[in-house]
Amino acid sequence: MPDGFPSPNTFAAYSYNLTAMKSFGKSILLVALLAVLPLNRAAAQKDTLRILAIGNSFSVDAIEQNLWELFNAAGIPVVIGNMYIGGCTLERHWKNSLNNSTDYRYCIIRNGQKKYVKDFTLEKAFAAEDWDCVSLQQASGSSGIYSTYQRYLPSLIRYVIDNEGPDVKIMWHMTWAYATTSNHGEFPKYGRDQMKMYKGILASVKQARVDNRRIKTVIPAGTAIQNGRTSSLGDTFNRDGYHLELTYGRYTAACAWFEKLSGLSVVGNPWRPSSIDDATAEICQRAAHAACRHPWRVTKIK
Repeated sequence: MPDGFPSPNTFAAYSYNLTAMKSFGKSILLVALLAVLPLNRAAAQKDTLRILAIGNSFSVDAIEQNLWELFNAAGIPVVIGNMYIGGCTLERHWKNSLNNSTDYRYCIIRNGQKKYVKDFTLEKAFAAEDWDCVSLQQASGSSGIYSTYQRYLPSLIRYVIDNEGPDVKIMWHMTWAYATTSNHGEFPKYGRDQMKMYKGILASVKQARVDNRRIKTVIPAGTAIQNGRTSSLGDTFNRDGYHLELTYGRYTAACAWFEKLSGLSVVGNPWRPSSIDDATAEICQRAAHAACRHPWRVTKIK
């Protein structure tokens, strides 16, 4: 077991004294958020973190389930938005920004309530909330091929800043490699090799940060999933070879988002889906925690 992780016997109690957290309340929220996402003063005073993802089905897997609940269990108010088009690439997002396309399905999660709006535009999404941070991502099949980022990512970042203001924090959602048995049509680009795809994703994200200094935060969901695959759960984190398994798969990605954005260790957070047991939840939390500590390599989860 890696240093710093609790034993299974202390899992439920480790790191989280929820009563103490609530008594500290606002100060914990502001210290945590300012440490990881140094928000401007006006945003910090709102006491609510507002997160918008411009993504696809992989952002659906990562943030539309479990993430609000994890923040709520930690006493941190959050509003979560997701702009979804299935399989959407950076190129398509950029073209949609030019023509104000209505191709998106918008999901908004507020006070634990989820609402979906069809035929939404990026322009409407930016007008809907005063977003503190906005995440971008590449379509999964191209996520490990940096040449697919280069032409569109800088322009898309500029579009986000122009619409949300210079203080918005740009984040990158690092997605995950496919299962070894995946029959996804783009898996042959990586020789049907999971580790080759994972390493390509790492290299692409690293280069994206070098070339686009406005990317302040990388959410290592891809490394969290790869970590989880080293555990007793094995290569079972996908339901169809590429989308995440609906319970612990999605939970692991949400745990990575929570820890990276809150600045709090997710290990010991009391929220878990009712469909998974404590031992499985511990694997997911530890996989995500290790990814946030070491995003550029795989950590074995014993």
